[in-house]
Amino acid sequence: MAGEKILSIDDSPTVQRLIDMILSSQGYEVVQASDGEEGIIKARAENPAVILVDFVMPKMNGFQVCKTLKEDPAFQETPIILVTSKGDKVGTKFVDVLGITEYFTKPFQPEELLAKIREVIDRKGGGTAYSPPPRPAAPEPESSLTGMEARIQDVVGRTLEGFVKNALPNMIRRELTKSQPVGSAGIKGNLANFRIIEVMQMLGLQRQSGKLVITKGSENGEIYFLDGDIVFASSSGNGGASPFETLLRRSCRLKDDQVARALSIVQKSSGPIDSALAREKLIDAKAFAECLKSHTEREVYKAMAWREGDFFFEKSAPPSFANPVRLKVDDLLLEGARRSDEWMLIQQKIPDFNVLFEPLIADAVELTKRGLSDVDTAVFALVDGKRSVQNIIDASCLGEFEVAKSLFILLSVNLIRVRK
Repeated sequence: MAGEKILSIDDSPTVQRLIDMILSSQGYEVVQASDGEEGIIKARAENPAVILVDFVMPKMNGFQVCKTLKEDPAFQETPIILVTSKGDKVGTKFVDVLGITEYFTKPFQPEELLAKIREVIDRKGGGTAYSPPPRPAAPEPESSLTGMEARIQDVVGRTLEGFVKNALPNMIRRELTKSQPVGSAGIKGNLANFRIIEVMQMLGLQRQSGKLVITKGSENGEIYFLDGDIVFASSSGNGGASPFETLLRRSCRLKDDQVARALSIVQKSSGPIDSALAREKLIDAKAFAECLKSHTEREVYKAMAWREGDFFFEKSAPPSFANPVRLKVDDLLLEGARRSDEWMLIQQKIPDFNVLFEPLIADAVELTKRGLSDVDTAVFALVDGKRSVQNIIDASCLGEFEVAKSLFILLSVNLIRVRK
């Protein structure tokens, strides 16, 4: 009988929403924490029947969370399920060392999550809700071993920080330029050898100016750097829209006739693009600057998720804007890595943007009961069995990631399905 309290500790908003919707629909009470420290606090306050722990998290990773909980007598018998992208060896090690009840790897299927939780609950108490024993009045003093581990982590952290800032850029540059002909000004490589995040970090640390081009099949992305900062990014090939058309339509939300007029102005203008659009009263400078920033961030996050393809960097001036954006690479890395992880989940259900979905319910009240966000509701309204994912992206004026994430949630909770 469902109704047990489940604590989910995960820093990914999409994974949290998915877990909440899947478990809540089956009658479980879901408590959530976005990092390890918060998870430990909520575990002690809520006394959950089962704890889900992500391996890679800020502040405290999955190993530290599991170790802390298992050292607390109150959680000696509490089932802990480890969710990891690191592979079976990590899970096996944790089972051996910490007595983790179960583990499975990302990406996971909703049915697998439900089956795993039901299995550990039934194994523990025949399906009845579990209440852990009361905690001791005072925590045990920290052991010398725990203090030594903290010192080791501090030394390793400082060593890695120095390596990333000083040695890594030169190592990457040497490897990337090995195959370059003498006199070549740019660098190039394959994403099988270097992640695009590493290349971006190098360009930022070296304060480079130019254009980073990434190609993957028929798709390509361009990220412009100025003194190490990202000032513009675009992509093309998926949907056929030009870079500026995507910016104007999806980020600035201009109508079709406005987009056509704006593209004509951009083509003819030799000065700053935003100034030309403002003179024609299509969009004011402040609104365009906000659109430019969100568009550039979105395109950079998209490029960070690519796992295959080729890239090269060349000296090239960015588009001219009177009010340019200046984005620091390091400021984009955390969100980019999080989205990249979520893309791995999404692509299991949505391999490309040509897929057609159809709704399984017609009652809007049901959407409210399921706790859908405004974005999810807007995307659901466009699912009709005729529009492809790309069509929904174009009609919604949302980004590819936002639409794909919403469709993944809708699909996972059985509100839509692939059209037969």
